[in-house]
Amino acid sequence: MNRSYEEFSTIVEALQKKQEFIFAQAMHSDISRQSIASILEELCIRISTIMDCDRVGIWLFDKGRKTLTEQTSFHRKYSTYTSEEVILEEELPSYFEAVQQERILAITDVSTDPATKEFKQHRLYEDGKVKSLIDASIILSNGIGGIVCCESTRKRDWTEFDKVIVASMADMLSLLFDRIDRIEVEKHVHQLTYIDQLTKLDNQYAFTEKVMKQIYEFKEGQQGIFIYLVKDQYNEVQGVLGPDGANETLKITADRLKKLFPSPAQTARLAFDHFVIFSPFEGELEDEIRRVERIINRLKRPMHIGGQEVYMTFSYGAAVYPEHATDVKYGIQTAYTALQSRTGEFTRKRGSLYKPEMHTNLKETMLSEMNLRKGLDLNEFRLHYQPQVNCRTGEVSGFEALIRWQHPERGLIFPAEFIELAESTGLITSIGEWVIKQAVTQICDWNEQGLQNATVSVNLSPRHFLHHNLPFYLDKCITEANIKPKSLVLEITENVALEDTKAVASRINLLREMGYSVSIDDFGKGYSAFIYLQHFPIQQIKIDRQFINELGNDAKSSGIVQTIIHLAEMLGLQTIGEGVETKQQWDLLKEFGCSELQGFYFSRPLPVNEIDELIRKYRRGGKLLLPSSFK
Repeated sequence: MNRSYEEFSTIVEALQKKQEFIFAQAMHSDISRQSIASILEELCIRISTIMDCDRVGIWLFDKGRKTLTEQTSFHRKYSTYTSEEVILEEELPSYFEAVQQERILAITDVSTDPATKEFKQHRLYEDGKVKSLIDASIILSNGIGGIVCCESTRKRDWTEFDKVIVASMADMLSLLFDRIDRIEVEKHVHQLTYIDQLTKLDNQYAFTEKVMKQIYEFKEGQQGIFIYLVKDQYNEVQGVLGPDGANETLKITADRLKKLFPSPAQTARLAFDHFVIFSPFEGELEDEIRRVERIINRLKRPMHIGGQEVYMTFSYGAAVYPEHATDVKYGIQTAYTALQSRTGEFTRKRGSLYKPEMHTNLKETMLSEMNLRKGLDLNEFRLHYQPQVNCRTGEVSGFEALIRWQHPERGLIFPAEFIELAESTGLITSIGEWVIKQAVTQICDWNEQGLQNATVSVNLSPRHFLHHNLPFYLDKCITEANIKPKSLVLEITENVALEDTKAVASRINLLREMGYSVSIDDFGKGYSAFIYLQHFPIQQIKIDRQFINELGNDAKSSGIVQTIIHLAEMLGLQTIGEGVETKQQWDLLKEFGCSELQGFYFSRPLPVNEIDELIRKYRRGGKLLLPSSFK
């Protein structure tokens, strides 16, 4: 194609203007692949006019240079655009090799050139309309990024000037796409630095920056509340649903938090199941706390994951800016301190507002926790066993294992002094496992001493009872001790009814199928006593000692005990009268039809060596009859 000097001058001037325009666009910080679509379309028209080509396309390689994806193509005959077409290397291997080896690929006859020998079988070229083409590589900082492809429906002998023009156009695109790549990398780095990748919430860095800016712009007298929020059953959910299911609960929680705490509130995920919120507010603090409690309650709505309904509860601590903290770091810290310091009424509400004395209390709790953990590690705990006797014959039918702490300085410490701490710090599960291990070992030992068919009851906390690992741990201990599951009775309190009813029923059913008996301790003490009988497949109930104490003195207590025993008989459940201290109480319970008894009338809780001594003295065959049973 011959061109006049005037045409050359016009083309060069147009190219220079286009280069200046593209350079200006590339310098914009908000430039993206979406925003340059119109620029690419206009550039294809310009190239088509300058090069006198019928189709001009801009194509980009994938990272492995195995595919070319069409960004945009202009079809001069129809004045239309296409995009998103994909060509695979396996479809046009010779062409892929050629465009990566040569800066400019100029082909006069597509039908005979080795680089395009597969074209006649490809859907884009099988009609044979394309006779000639000239391509230029788009060179990016990491190598060849794509091509500018100019196609003609008539044969062309491409000139050096044509090659210069198409190379110049490709260089413009190199600048543009390199800039976009750099911006995308910067955005990705920013996301990794400031965005939590799982939930897409801000992370702690972004949260800190945004809240610092917000606080800086506060007017005098403005307040904000920091909320440190955690899931209560995250580890258990992870054990049941697996990592993917647990992650799904985190994403659902994050989405709900974004909706429940809209701007100007700031929400972030710190780690695992820990979230933090900062919410500016006006008015009274009490009103804001009530608002937060309402919002947290709305988080408890069931989550649908993998075809299951998952129920979760949340706990939180709150601190107020500027009353409790004057910067973001201390605001998060004080809210977390409030979370860790929940006691009494706050524990039942699962929320707590920061108070200055919490730091001191938390420090003391941490020291106590360290002491408790040390006691477990150094095997300072002991089990004492209180006999349970057959109400009719007085023979020992089993024992309740009761934990004691043999402290090196304070002596024997009863569970009332350390169980609450163990529950609040999570050590209750480790302690519970220790109790189970000791109890099954003791059952095995007593079996070898000739005491047959005696059971041992162990108390389990709600957290331990619903822990995903409990069934496996029980099975392991029973197998190692070579005893039967029916030898171990698992006692739970009525507090378990405050947990997920479906989960509790499911766990009791599983344990029952495994051969264990589940007993309800302190039955009748709480509001939910008869919920157990209606919903849970338990095998035994222990009548609370407050009713036993008044037997013979209070007609109402006698009526309640008699009703519980009668109801248990109808349901096929065993009953244990707890806290029996007199012969009169025994006689009445025997008259009412109680199954078993336990209390100081028969024996206080005894260390193992004293139980062993009783077995040596009073065992007859495989049975044990205590001296008190002869009274």
